[in-house]
Amino acid sequence: MPNFSPIVLFCDFGLPYTGQMKARLLDGAPECAVIDLFHDVPAHDIQAGSALLAAHVRDFPKGTIFVCVVDPGVGTDQRKPGVVFAGGWWFVGPLNGLFEHVLRQFGSDAEVFEITEIPKDVSVSFHGRDIFAPQAARLAVGNKHGLRPLAVESIRKSSFVDDVQAVIYSDGFGNLMTGIRAKSLPENETIEISGRKLPKYRTFSDAQPGEFFVYENAVGLLEISANQANARKILKISGFPPLKIVQV
Repeated sequence: MPNFSPIVLFCDFGLPYTGQMKARLLDGAPECAVIDLFHDVPAHDIQAGSALLAAHVRDFPKGTIFVCVVDPGVGTDQRKPGVVFAGGWWFVGPLNGLFEHVLRQFGSDAEVFEITEIPKDVSVSFHGRDIFAPQAARLAVGNKHGLRPLAVESIRKSSFVDDVQAVIYSDGFGNLMTGIRAKSLPENETIEISGRKLPKYRTFSDAQPGEFFVYENAVGLLEISANQANARKILKISGFPPLKIVQV
């Protein structure tokens, strides 16, 4: 039996757009599993999306194909549509910096390609459906035609920081995931949000019910939580605010 690669969706938009992308994946690679990872990456925030993506890559087997769309420059010549191969994983999407943190963490053997096999009648505003999903489907069934090699350095974003000092995601429990890698924060430093300096704990039960704290989450990022409570609602946080790093 052929070994079809799984396909993972990572984008800043939800329905109906992800459904339309899945229709193209089903048409081109009907045997492949399609996994929904994120449909609510911070809108238009390429740097936050880059950090969030890199933190979740290791959960998936080598050969997985990530279809990634955070693309405020869609339909313009601000970026090329492309493919990155790094660390054994494939990443399909706009070459606008979205794969910068992937390249920093897994890029020792990286290859970069521009997608040159563009379907006819492409929508100006929906390359996720019309370019990236069909390309991912081709890769999933072993078709690597229509890719032109590019220099890796041509898509790098040196202006991006290694650790994004902001909330970059909030889950249904109201936990606030930051773009700061836990290993990068010294023992004598912590996070301050809304005027609160947060203690650092190992897990939820180390805090009192309702107490705010910060901990290393399952993908290695610092996350702000309240034990058995909704940190976002209690703090009245909207959007994806910046954070302060302060001395303990």
